[in-house]
Amino acid sequence: MGESRLPAVIATVVAVPVAVVAGFMIFNAMVPAAEEHSDLVQADLSPVSVTVPELSAEDAVFCLALTATAPDTAGGLEARPVEGGEGAAEAVLAYGDPAAVATCGAEAVAVEDTAAVYKLNGVCWYSDDAGLEWTTLDRQVPVGVIVPEEVEQPVDILNDLSKVVEDKIPAAEDAPTGCA
Repeated sequence: MGESRLPAVIATVVAVPVAVVAGFMIFNAMVPAAEEHSDLVQADLSPVSVTVPELSAEDAVFCLALTATAPDTAGGLEARPVEGGEGAAEAVLAYGDPAAVATCGAEAVAVEDTAAVYKLNGVCWYSDDAGLEWTTLDRQVPVGVIVPEEVEQPVDILNDLSKVVEDKIPAAEDAPTGCA
C-alpha cells in the first residue's frame, strides 16, 4: 500500500467543482426554455359562468350536435366546463384562461354586403372592430365567439371551431355576398 492517494484527491478536488459548474450551466440553459413554454400552462380550468341563449327545439338539436362534437382544444387552449343553468353545456363552449367563449344560438348580426367577412374552414365570420367578438353569418343558427384580449391569434380558435360548425350547423340560405 505504498501508492500515494494524492492523484485521486487532486482529481476529486478538480472534478467536483467542474461537475457543479457544468450542472449549473445546464440548469440555466433549460430554465429559459421552460419559461418560453410557460404560456402553454393554463392556470385555471374550472367551470366558466356563462349566459345560456334561448333556443327553439330545432336550434337546440343543432347546438347539442355542435357542443357534443366540439374539439378538446381550440387555438391551443384547453376546453373548460361551463355553468349557467340548464342547457349551458348543450349550447356554450369555453376554452383557456381567461376563457374564450363560443355560444351556439348567439344573436344574429346584420352586415352590409360590403362588410369585411372572413371565410375560415368553410364558415363565414364577421368581427367587431376590436377583433374580439366574432359571429357566424352563414349558418341557420348563429355561433358567436368572444375572445379575450390576451389571445394573440383569435383566428386559431375560429379555425378549430369552424370545422365542427360547418359539419353540425346547416348553412343559411341568405348569407351576405362576401360569404359566397
